[in-house]
Amino acid sequence: MKLDVLEKEVISKLIFEEHFENIINECKPLALPTIIADILKYLIHHKLVVAKYPIEPHIGPSKAKSGFMFDSDRMRDYTYQITAKGIKSLV
Repeated sequence: MKLDVLEKEVISKLIFEEHFENIINECKPLALPTIIADILKYLIHHKLVVAKYPIEPHIGPSKAKSGFMFDSDRMRDYTYQITAKGIKSLV
């Protein structure tokens, strides 16, 4: 799968599990938050990124699990990480 420059920039920030706010802050110079959110949704849809729901929300990303349900209206409730397929798409 061929990714454009902005998609590659976003996905490259997700080698380690990241909160939505961190992704927005790191990508702020690249695009508006709504565009970054749309890119994340696209990457999740194509299984290049996985959304994880925190088991203990105040602990941090290390206590999260991936699931089959993802509510795109509540993106701040999840953490995000690149998948193996996503890593292959960077090459």
